[in-house]
Parts: sequence; C-alpha cells; structure tokens
Amino acid sequence: MNDRIVSTTQLRAIYSILAVIASVAATKALIWPRWPVARPLDQQAITKALNGASIPATPLKPLAAKRNADLATSAVIGYSLNEGLELRLMRGSARKRLNFQSAFLATLHPELQLKQRQLSAGPPPSAIGLVANQPALQTCLVQESQTSEAFGITGEQLTALVDQASQSRWSRLRSIAGLQSNRNYECILVQAKNTNKSTTPINRSTWLRILGLLRSTLQSESNKSVTHHHT
Repeated sequence: MNDRIVSTTQLRAIYSILAVIASVAATKALIWPRWPVARPLDQQAITKALNGASIPATPLKPLAAKRNADLATSAVIGYSLNEGLELRLMRGSARKRLNFQSAFLATLHPELQLKQRQLSAGPPPSAIGLVANQPALQTCLVQESQTSEAFGITGEQLTALVDQASQSRWSRLRSIAGLQSNRNYECILVQAKNTNKSTTPINRSTWLRILGLLRSTLQSESNKSVTHHHT
C-alpha cells in the first residue's frame, strides 16, 4: 500500500512539473516568438496567370530572400509589363504583430522602399510614393483571406485580415495539417512602378486589374495546397 501511495505521489509531482514546463514554453512563445519564415512565391503560376490574362509579362532576375530576427522575406520576383510598368512581388513575414505593416516588410529591400510615402484609402488600401524617383504603388495581400477585400497597408488593416483568416475553415485545416501556425503575420507585398522616366501616376484601372488577377490566383493556390495535402 505504501509503495502505491509513493508511486501516485511521484506521478502527480511529475505531471505538475510537466504542466509548469508546458506553461513556461507557451509563455516564452508569446513573449519571444520564433524566427519568422517566408515561403517562396510560385512564380510559374503567377507568370501563367499574367500571360493568360493577356498581360504580357517578362520575368526579371529575382532579388534574393532575406531574413533577420524580426523579419523574413521570400525572394522578390519581378516582371516587366507593357505600358512601361515594373511589377514586383515578395512574401514578407513579421515576427511580431506590432511590426506587421507593409512599410516594415519592405525594410530589407531598397527596391521596395517608398519615398515620400502617402496612404490611399482605395479600395484597395494602397501606399503611393517614389521608388528610384519613379511613381510607385504598393499594397499587401493576405493570401489566406478568402474575401475580395484581402488587401491592406497599415498594421490595423493587415492584423484584422490575419485574425479573420485564422478563423476560416481553410486556415483551420492548414493549422491541423501543420502548414501554418494559428497566427501567421505574413502577406504578399505587391508593387507597381513606372520605368519610363515618367512622373505620371500609374493608371488605376491597370493597377486594379493586376491586383484582381493576383488575388484570385494566389487565393486559389492557397486552397489547392490544403486540398492536395488531404487527398
């Protein structure tokens, strides 16, 4: 009988220690989140979508992926388009919720840093400014969002989209499949820039057409990755 009592006491002590360790680990993950990771973009799918929509796109040399303790980016892929436009896309992942905004995601790549930056309410929300002294437009697509209003610029806009997406069916499936954490502060930065030495603002209808095409392509890609994992 005494042996059983001692064994039960020891087990309870072990369970208590494990509970404390688990609690400490969870607290540490909240206070010191793990280093961010940015998945590469599917350039082949994007190129196919652009050309299929009669938007001739000549791929540019990608810019290397970068990473530090607070921010990870995919390689920056780019295209030369008609009408003297250059299109660039990059997935950015912020370690901290506080830093999740388009201006911070661009900090590792001078080619994506807007000067004389101003916000435009849109829709969709965009940032307007200059890159290499040429007019440029930027926005950020939260790929896991399954709405038509999946774009944002500010921290408030982007975190709201991520919070909403984390409650969606697809996001829950991705989390169960181990493809993402419950809160993944990442989005795809999209930039269109003039390359013809013109100071004329970028045509809004062209900008909206490109964003609509990218949204449908990338959201469809996000859905397919979950479906493929479960088939």
